[in-house]
Order: sequence, then structure tokens, then C-alpha cells
Amino acid sequence: MLDPKTLVADAVRETLAAVAERPELIERREWFAPDEAGEYLRLSEKTLENLRLRREGPAYSRVGHRIVRYRRADLDAWLVAGREA
Repeated sequence: MLDPKTLVADAVRETLAAVAERPELIERREWFAPDEAGEYLRLSEKTLENLRLRREGPAYSRVGHRIVRYRRADLDAWLVAGREA
């Protein structure tokens, strides 16, 4: 029986080799729904909603009246803007 660490190391090597051959296997999404954006930022969806209402959160787009989407670049820019030296 193989050591669990060996199994994990082998799986990681295989995954990295597959990604090196086909980088499109890693999904780099451009747009996020509020729950996904919250997960990306480690904030709750409700916190993002409150930030939107106070106009203090990251930039977002509306599709119609109810659908809100966040762009990855805007989420990253918002994080950098709030960074303290």
C-alpha cells in the first residue's frame, strides 16, 4: 500500500503536467455573480449588497433591474485600492 503523501504528490504532479499541456483547463472567469464575488473576496453576499447600497464596494454591472455581476478586474482593483502600506 502506498503512502498517502506519495499518492497526493503523484496526483499533484499529474495535474500540473496536464495543465502545462493544456492551460485552458484552469478556468479564469471574467464575471461573477454576487455570491461568487463574495466567495472570491471572502465576504458574504449580504455584505456586498450593503457595500453596493452605500456605493463603497467594488464596481459592478447590472443586467436588467435585478441581475448584478462583478468583473474580476474590478474586484482585484477594489482590493488593491483598500490596501494599506
